[in-house]
Amino acid sequence: MRSIQARLAFGLAGSLIGLFITQWAIVNYSIHHVSDEIIHNRLQQDADSLIAALIVLDSGKISLPYATISDVYSQPFSGHYYRIDGPVNTLRSRSLWDEDLPKFELKLGEHRFMGTVGPLSQQMFTHAQLIKKGDQFIAINIAHDVTDLVNDVYELQIGYAFISIFALLVLIIFQTGLIRRGFKPLQDAQKQIKAMQRGEIGQLNSKVPNELKPLVGEINRLVSLLSQRIQRSRNSLGNLAHALKAPLTVLTQISNEKEQQENDHLNRRLKHQTEYMRELVERELKRARLACASGPGRYLKLPEDINSLIDMLEMIYRDKDLAMDINVPADASLPIDREDMMELLGNLVDNACKHANKMVSLTAVANKDLILMVEDDGPGVPAEKIKELTKRGIRVDESKVGHGLGMAIVIDTIKHYNGAIQMGESKKLGGFRVVVKIPLSK
Repeated sequence: MRSIQARLAFGLAGSLIGLFITQWAIVNYSIHHVSDEIIHNRLQQDADSLIAALIVLDSGKISLPYATISDVYSQPFSGHYYRIDGPVNTLRSRSLWDEDLPKFELKLGEHRFMGTVGPLSQQMFTHAQLIKKGDQFIAINIAHDVTDLVNDVYELQIGYAFISIFALLVLIIFQTGLIRRGFKPLQDAQKQIKAMQRGEIGQLNSKVPNELKPLVGEINRLVSLLSQRIQRSRNSLGNLAHALKAPLTVLTQISNEKEQQENDHLNRRLKHQTEYMRELVERELKRARLACASGPGRYLKLPEDINSLIDMLEMIYRDKDLAMDINVPADASLPIDREDMMELLGNLVDNACKHANKMVSLTAVANKDLILMVEDDGPGVPAEKIKELTKRGIRVDESKVGHGLGMAIVIDTIKHYNGAIQMGESKKLGGFRVVVKIPLSK
């Protein structure tokens, strides 16, 4: 569906164009009709004057005293002409010179008004009628040159058309501005939602038009409710973790007691179950974070967040004096949960630091997808053991401290975001390389 703003703009513009076209057609017709009526009435008045001055003799001849005729009929090609046909003779105005007007076959009382071409190709309007004066039938044909009038009407039409087009454009621009101004609260709300996604604000501004208040209020209510649920969930999980620490500690102490050491079989079972419980607690805590990843306002700021992570890891591994090669795009704020990505990156870089000899490399590329590549110059992992890294609790290098959950957590995070992971040998540093690809939904 096209935007409502575009639909309104096109709809109103189309309505205005249709209105102006209809108005122009009506005005154009009215101008022509009025001008025709004016010419017709003038020709009828001239015809009435000639009829009143016309003399019919007993012989049937007709005559027209020049004293009763306007001078315009005496000037050659003046644009005013007449032709009167009687039963015996025909009278023509001197203005015709050697030209003539057409003769029409008319009925008594019939009037004919039409446009013709006159002398010198003048644009003419002709009025013809058949009258009866005395006992004689007389046909009168009067023509006037209307070239100047037609030109004036044409100029009036062109001027009116330009004025109409200008007024139409002004109205379209004005109505477009009104529509944009009317939709500005929606655009402001859209900007606020994006700011909320970036974590800049926590609620939408409730000072909006009445039509938007229910929508903004519902969004604010849902965001507040979601934030409260996320906070309650994390608080509960934290309480659960603290509550389980004491029983796990007790169980660990019991497994180390002398009586339990003497019972080797029971001791192994107890240690196995204790370790299993610890792994389950850590696993569920990590998965709970993923379940809460939809919280608003937590964008990943690559340079800032990665630098803080690297600073922390450099402090942890300061005894190894590792060189960190970091390649991250500047000013990249990504629409993806910061906590999840920091957890993912933390596990990857932490593993690289554990096994690296002197150098760790981290490269990030953000386009349609977020691509993270972590490499180290450590011993690497044999190809046949790479698949085992994705199994929860499996550690290829048993000499390093840990529970083997780091890579499994990375896999869970990647699956949660419908991403992909590749593991293998680093051609750059000779150790282990992990490449993670996560789609970015903008």
